[in-house]
Amino acid sequence: MKNGIFEDISIAQISARAGCSVGSFYLRFRNKEAFFEFLIESISETLQAGVRSNLTEEKVKGLTLAQTVRLCVDHYVQTNRQYEGVIRAALQYSINGSDDWQPVRDNGLMLHAHYIDLIIAKLRRLDQEEARKQLLVGLQIISGHLVNSIAHPVNTLPLDHPDLSHWLSEVLMHCLKIKLPAPAIPQQKKTPLRTVSLKKP
Repeated sequence: MKNGIFEDISIAQISARAGCSVGSFYLRFRNKEAFFEFLIESISETLQAGVRSNLTEEKVKGLTLAQTVRLCVDHYVQTNRQYEGVIRAALQYSINGSDDWQPVRDNGLMLHAHYIDLIIAKLRRLDQEEARKQLLVGLQIISGHLVNSIAHPVNTLPLDHPDLSHWLSEVLMHCLKIKLPAPAIPQQKKTPLRTVSLKKP
């Protein structure tokens, strides 16, 4: 499914890849969409377990801030590459009103929170809340580029570009250096002007 479209994959192909018969498939799943939901749940569990074991404070203990940022971005890019087909399929289903995008989004938010905690531990600044916001903005920019690269092939820094992680790491480092704009002040509702008649009573 990495390079194909999930809707075009038959249940026979899924069964063959899983090493079971089509009948066995239907004993467990009512249709292909139910299998896809199971697939996303399995990926979520794998991601959470992988993050807890591979991206720990102990693993980044001897790394600099820049190296920690690069490690997190490398992990994020690799995760999107690994599950490119699933992310594309979830996007396609969400267009048709499915809720399959929500668990993909939740996985992204989980990874963001984990990355931010690791990076924040490397900062010597006191305003950590501001740094969290800066990192969140940077990760949202990175997420937008990755999802767009999966949904629509791009010529500039596509998903398989060898320098993708380098440039996205630079984006995140840059976000840590700039001051976020102040929150926009909500505009007050304008009251309609009263008209005054100039006619004499």
